[in-house]
This record gives sequence, C-alpha cells and structure tokens, in this order.
Amino acid sequence: MIARWMTDEVLTAVQRLKPIAEEAGITMAQLAVAWVLKNPNVASAIIGASRPEQVHENVKAVDVELGDDVLARIDDVLAGVITDDPRLTAQG
Repeated sequence: MIARWMTDEVLTAVQRLKPIAEEAGITMAQLAVAWVLKNPNVASAIIGASRPEQVHENVKAVDVELGDDVLARIDDVLAGVITDDPRLTAQG
C-alpha cells in the first residue's frame, strides 16, 4: 500500500519541502507534524518513531509556529499530491 504513495511526483514534492524546513530551522519530521497539527480538523497526530530520539524530535513540533506564509508555501508544494480520495478523507 505504501508504494502507492511513493511516486516520483510525491518524492519531488517532499524534496521541495526541505528548504522550507531548513529556513524554519526545523527538521522535516517537525515540519510534517506541525503542518498536520495546524489543520483544524486534526485532534492529534500519529507519528511513526522507532527510536526514543525520534519521539523527542517529533514532540518538539508541538511548539513550532508555522506562519501563514510558510503554510501557503507548504500548501503550494503539496497541491498536486494531496489526495482527495473520499475513502481516505473526511468525505469518506
């Protein structure tokens, strides 16, 4: 199932997020978790961590403040790869 999401288009979008994370002084994982938590429809984020240091890194995302300009940049990057499949969204 995960191979479904590992398309060239998705991987290119992920690479385009790296400079946004770097400019914000955070890791890619922190950017991802902070972006998810900024969504008003999300109550919590499920993170995949296999080591304690990954948990600590991800928890720091709670304190990350993403400004409207950063959120707009992220949304622009992800516009072509976010799914609208009703089985995987709130519409389903």
